[in-house]
Amino acid sequence: MSQVNVTGGGPPYRDDGAAAAGVSMMAVTLVLAVVIILAVLAYGAFAAHWFGPATTPGTSTTNVNVSAPARPATGGTSGVSINAPSPATNTSSPAASR
Repeated sequence: MSQVNVTGGGPPYRDDGAAAAGVSMMAVTLVLAVVIILAVLAYGAFAAHWFGPATTPGTSTTNVNVSAPARPATGGTSGVSINAPSPATNTSSPAASR
């Protein structure tokens, strides 16, 4: 006859599922935070121009070129001719109404 020994050989098995879930949640939170930080930095670099060229305070200059308006021609004429249409002269009588 054969004999089967069923004895606990060592410490009992313990499943740390809660600890593993906590570590996984922290990893997901960390990755999400890094993605958000990168998105904010990308927005600042391209849309908001946060990282533009550095200027020394008080040394920036802005050049604005404005052309002078054209001067009207002398002599009382502006060079523009406006011809109003002459009033129409209608010699025919209107059609009779019924």
